[in-house]
Amino acid sequence: MADYLLSISIGPVQSLIDAGRRTRDLWCGSWLLSESAKAVALALHQYQSGCLIFPCPDNPDQELLPQVQFQEEANIANVIRALVTANSETDIQTLAEDASEAATERLSALCENARKALGILPIHEEIWKNQQQDILECFAAWVECREDYSAASQKLRTLLIARKNSRNFLPMGNTLPGIPKSSLDGANESVINVPRRERNKARYLTALRRLGGLDGEELDVLGVTKRLAGTAEQFTAFSRIAADSWLNTLEDECREQLRKQYKPLVDCKLATEVKGNGGIYQAFPYDAQLLFRCRLENALGSASTKDILPLLHHLQSALDTLESQPVPYGVLLKADGDHMAALLNKAETATQSQEISKVLHGFASEVRQVVQRHRGHAIYAGGDDVLAFLPLQQALGCAEELASKFSDTMRPVARDLGLTLEQFPTLSVGLAIGHIIQPMRRLRNRAIEAEKDAKGNDRPQPRNALAIHLGIRSGHELSWRCRWDDEASLSAMEQFIQAYRHEQCPSRIGYDLRAVADRLQWVSGETLPGIHQAELERMLDRANLPGGDGLKLAQALKETLLAQAQSTGISALSDQLIIARWLSSRTSADIGVKE
Repeated sequence: MADYLLSISIGPVQSLIDAGRRTRDLWCGSWLLSESAKAVALALHQYQSGCLIFPCPDNPDQELLPQVQFQEEANIANVIRALVTANSETDIQTLAEDASEAATERLSALCENARKALGILPIHEEIWKNQQQDILECFAAWVECREDYSAASQKLRTLLIARKNSRNFLPMGNTLPGIPKSSLDGANESVINVPRRERNKARYLTALRRLGGLDGEELDVLGVTKRLAGTAEQFTAFSRIAADSWLNTLEDECREQLRKQYKPLVDCKLATEVKGNGGIYQAFPYDAQLLFRCRLENALGSASTKDILPLLHHLQSALDTLESQPVPYGVLLKADGDHMAALLNKAETATQSQEISKVLHGFASEVRQVVQRHRGHAIYAGGDDVLAFLPLQQALGCAEELASKFSDTMRPVARDLGLTLEQFPTLSVGLAIGHIIQPMRRLRNRAIEAEKDAKGNDRPQPRNALAIHLGIRSGHELSWRCRWDDEASLSAMEQFIQAYRHEQCPSRIGYDLRAVADRLQWVSGETLPGIHQAELERMLDRANLPGGDGLKLAQALKETLLAQAQSTGISALSDQLIIARWLSSRTSADIGVKE
């Protein structure tokens, strides 16, 4: 008998989470990955109680049971580790295969539930069967753990990376000619066996509406499962989160009128209810997508029956009575812990690794409540990884609270393990700002780039930072980065946001400053050359506040602008100001957008 450290990685993350066009694809992809990882952990626990290291739940017999529907709790990360006792490596290999098979069976069961929900909608049976068995990739590595647990742990990590890099490269399953590819990632054939010319037939309408197939979308097995797992009401649409700050500014009577006009559209399956996330959106419990003019006009142009048109016109009339429109932008937050390898490598026993695991799980368990307080909805919270949707006005505050909570949570265990202050875990956070009709994959990619920017591995001062990337529709990309210990820059950003919010700063100042930077880009050398500073001071002296009364900028704001320019230069300051304007906005007029 010997002790073995065993690690199993579940994937691919690309198709399970990243591949998607809608908000729900992200939600369900994260949940499906967590459920698969949970099945692996349960199989290992049932083999040997108390063996789990990552995750390390207090009550595994209950916490690792499969869920029928999406629940608001911490996710299980896709890499599972355990310390198990076995007679030989052959037994460990068998255990790894059995645990991987448990993950495949769990995902197959969820796929079968989705298939039943399709009802009479015809599907390609052979393609479904082949794809269902080929969704997951499970990679395992193990090492015998003798006296030096830390050395075995580091060797295991290296072996698992090597195993993942040497894939099985199985041959593709049988494919049929002339079958469209999935709209989510283009990798697999669609399983929907209904020609597009027949998709408006009454017997197919209900199932296709649930799938989103009426607009020509094609879906593979995983895509169908993402669309039909759980209930639509559990998942908060990105459009609802983007509209939240605007909805909260409306009078109760106006909001009630919108609810009255929106409910019939839900009954007609043109919109969905929102019931999840602790019920924080009950003031307007709908997806809110038709509150945006671009979405409403599209619905009016594609209404399939005459009965629907009057309902849409009633909503349009209710919106026409309002003085403002919701800002059509929202935020996707993506965060990841820093210095985690240093922390994990410090563990000299399995017990110490389990303590780290429990602390990480404790943080992940609190993430959803933090995001809720900031009017957002967490998509994924597992270990040190976070993915969440947030309204513009709440995004910065949420990022700050998560970073602070992560540092406070990890500090005691890091101190106990003897890490230096520079090695204490911190949280790097990326905020991706995007338009509500932008493809979800593009927003997701922007969030990945923002998180990578926050990590800043190629910068003089990497990690422990915030990065915000703004993608303006039909425009350009802007970014701003600041370390969490740079209190002056964080304070300046908050001051700029408040100035925009209370109309104490001209809306065009960021763009005017960008024009100055472009005109004087031939001047190089120091951060703020004299000619740049002189031009900035002249522009600030001439700037008038909104309203046309000739009011000037407050002296405190001028000083902050000059201080930031001296620290980062006027080009970076212009980007910071434009991003601050977006983060301050509730209505489309706040960012100069006419929907």
